[in-house]
Amino acid sequence: MTSSTDTFTYWSLLGLPPGSNSEQLKQAFKREAKRWHPDLNRNSKSAEERFKWVNEAYLVLSDPKKRFEWEIAGKPSFEIKKFAQQAQVKTSEPSPNESNKSKIVFNSGEKLVILLISSIIMFTLNTFLS
Repeated sequence: MTSSTDTFTYWSLLGLPPGSNSEQLKQAFKREAKRWHPDLNRNSKSAEERFKWVNEAYLVLSDPKKRFEWEIAGKPSFEIKKFAQQAQVKTSEPSPNESNKSKIVFNSGEKLVILLISSIIMFTLNTFLS
């Protein structure tokens, strides 16, 4: 890892191209799980976090239902941070850039569902009002 934060998808985390078969998926999982296992990488928080993500990636990609849901959500990526560079202690006071208002953020899959539901409602209302 060259930066303080690396961005991954489940496929890139396992080092596979999208659409790999179940045997390739299994082999990649075993390889990466062995590489990042906490027993082999003592005192490495980033290796421990990466091991957890490798397990989650395998659980999602090996289950057709979970994999479909992940793909529908726009194949979200995630970040694995290096813990050695996160020695900052966060104060209880919000920074000037932080807003006290909570922000609602939707991923692309949620936006699609909202769009579909609103379209159905508009069509239904149009039909009944005509």
